[in-house]
Amino acid sequence: MTLQQIAEMEAAVEADDVDRARAILAATSDSKGLSNTIHCGGKPLVISAHSVEMAKTLVEHGADLELVSRWWSSGISVNPGVDPAVGRFLVERGAALTPHAAAGLGLVDALRDMLAGDPKLVHAKGGDGCTPLHFSRNTETTELLIARGADVDARDEDHDSTPAQWLIGSSPDVSAFLLERGATPDIFLAAALGDLSLCERLVKADRSCLTHRIGKAPFHPIGYLGRGGTILQWTLGFNCYAHQVAARTGHEQLLDFLTTESDVTTRFLVACVMPNRPAAEAIAAAHPELVAALQDVDRELVARYCWETNLSLEAVRLMLDVGFPVDFPETSHGYTPLHNAAWCGCGDLVELLVERGHPVDLRDPNYDSTPLGFALHCCLHEGRHPDGEYGRVVAALIDAGCTWDRSIFPTGNGGIDEALRKRLAVGDH
Repeated sequence: MTLQQIAEMEAAVEADDVDRARAILAATSDSKGLSNTIHCGGKPLVISAHSVEMAKTLVEHGADLELVSRWWSSGISVNPGVDPAVGRFLVERGAALTPHAAAGLGLVDALRDMLAGDPKLVHAKGGDGCTPLHFSRNTETTELLIARGADVDARDEDHDSTPAQWLIGSSPDVSAFLLERGATPDIFLAAALGDLSLCERLVKADRSCLTHRIGKAPFHPIGYLGRGGTILQWTLGFNCYAHQVAARTGHEQLLDFLTTESDVTTRFLVACVMPNRPAAEAIAAAHPELVAALQDVDRELVARYCWETNLSLEAVRLMLDVGFPVDFPETSHGYTPLHNAAWCGCGDLVELLVERGHPVDLRDPNYDSTPLGFALHCCLHEGRHPDGEYGRVVAALIDAGCTWDRSIFPTGNGGIDEALRKRLAVGDH
């Protein structure tokens, strides 16, 4: 079994090309090993099958159902990560279920039998301390869990988030059903569902909800109290307002309502991150004191939109144009905009920040590293951004005066080594 065969097998499974998968398995001397390839953070290959026929092919060649049972036991990523028909097939072949996996697969009959045998399982803690309801695939499963006493507002232990918040991205119909059954709503759920009447009720009850941003208290970011931050970061998006959620989901009338009802600072910040240059510039011109009066948690938006979850050259350019400080760090970890942009290998963004005067030798408080160190580590070790322009980033940072250790050359990366070679040659002269 070779790395090429593994890559080809993963591609065949992703494309649901059963004939190709069978041909690859027939060509290897270790079809069982190939069928049990682990990828995507420990995920057994068979879990990624998009059809029962593909799953059957892998099982026939030795896919280990105990691995499947262990992988999905916590409930994490079962919904929406596993096709329900594939899940049902694997269970029929012997893969074991937990209440969290059964809920995530929508296997209501299996879940009903489990709860009949042990009613307390409705409150059992799975991945991140979630209950089965946090993973519920469909309204039938959800109704069963509620009927058996599930708490519609149960909070998990890592994200402090409810089932409706966990499910809004993968199963919005279930989130809506939970709200109908008494779950506590929030402005982001209402925006994602396009529920204008709910938004109106929430704003009438507490206008401050219009200022809420995912990743800003009370919807805390990753790292708050050493935990994972609100699950809405993963289900709806990092560092975004309800206005952005409404826009992304095509709810224009709701977006108009949110914008009209928002205070001037919120309208300004939303315009910056969307980005809407005419609106942001008009507000800045009418309120020249606004940027200087921003709270630190809002000044950090430049750094947030230089990070991989929100990378936006135009949003950053707009914020700098209207007066945001160029080097203000994000408040969770202390990374500056240049640290984040360098990590992502974004040449345009790094050059923009350097051009606007961002210091190149600032060190972060966690790793005592410069932006150059961030770029090198991500490119040479983490590999998070294989398409990153790291040669261009390294060149821009060094040319702007970032200190560096000549002994790192060569690094083994062609783009970076070319940039370093040219600057070594200049230094030699």
